[in-house]
Amino acid sequence: MLRKKSYPVAEDSGFGSAFFTTSTEQNNISRWKNEKEKDVFPRCLMFNTEYRNDIWRYLRESESQHPTLKSTYMLKQPDLNWNTRSILIDWLSSVAVEYKFCNETFHLGVNYIDRFLSQIAVSSRHSNMYANKFQLVGASAMMVAGKIEEYQAIDAQEWSYLTGDTFSAHKILKMEQLIMKMLKFRMQPPTIYTFIRHLSSEMQMEPKIVHLAMYISELALLEGDDYLNQFPSKLAAASIALARYTFSKQKPWPEKLKGSQRPVVQRQQKTFRDSPSKGQQAIQTKYKSEKYNRVALLKPRALNLNDFDDDEE
Repeated sequence: MLRKKSYPVAEDSGFGSAFFTTSTEQNNISRWKNEKEKDVFPRCLMFNTEYRNDIWRYLRESESQHPTLKSTYMLKQPDLNWNTRSILIDWLSSVAVEYKFCNETFHLGVNYIDRFLSQIAVSSRHSNMYANKFQLVGASAMMVAGKIEEYQAIDAQEWSYLTGDTFSAHKILKMEQLIMKMLKFRMQPPTIYTFIRHLSSEMQMEPKIVHLAMYISELALLEGDDYLNQFPSKLAAASIALARYTFSKQKPWPEKLKGSQRPVVQRQQKTFRDSPSKGQQAIQTKYKSEKYNRVALLKPRALNLNDFDDDEE
């Protein structure tokens, strides 16, 4: 079983942490990381021109079968708020980076969390098995996502360790069952990242633009609130448009989803601008690395929506 170092979380978050134990386990982790070193976008059918249009139609149809959420679901959570959610997402981002999870794993995990919380209140006021279990929900959701996307997913025992042994492996597995039941086993909705992959491949975008779009999309996951009522394809298109605009590219909108997303671009611009001052910095740290062209260090351009006029339908 692998052991990981502690992750930076707010001191008052209540989230457990774990530490390295032996040199043998550290060697195991190093070997495991090397096996996980992949391109950001591994080769797959999504990038095959013969199937691209069929895949696009499937993604859009699948997206329409997964209705968007309303941010008002947080009103049903008596002991949670958007800041608490951000702390959890930030912690999960740290775990995802340390274990070199696929980006899709992180996006799916956040999707499961929001869909689950929209149906069940996670409270600290009751003594039942689901009380005061917000981190348990997050760990279990990411474990499910890892089983779907990862070549080598970490198990419940390891997730238990990552929570500082706050929750046993048995409890994590029980929560996994509940999450899958509440989500009706619909575990592979298209995510923002799915659409960014598709559109960036079709548009043959430069890596730095792709990485900036990914960064903006993950900042949107961190905030949640104003983005939950948007379809992933729209958020992906707006992320790409803003990324291309930041690099002064002409006609920033993806051809398949151009225009009509100005309010989203405006909101993303604010999210992008405010990112250095946020209390949660795991995503920002991730995208300051050379692997992602240090896009988190970029300064957003002053937004002039008239520059998008040529792309309106």
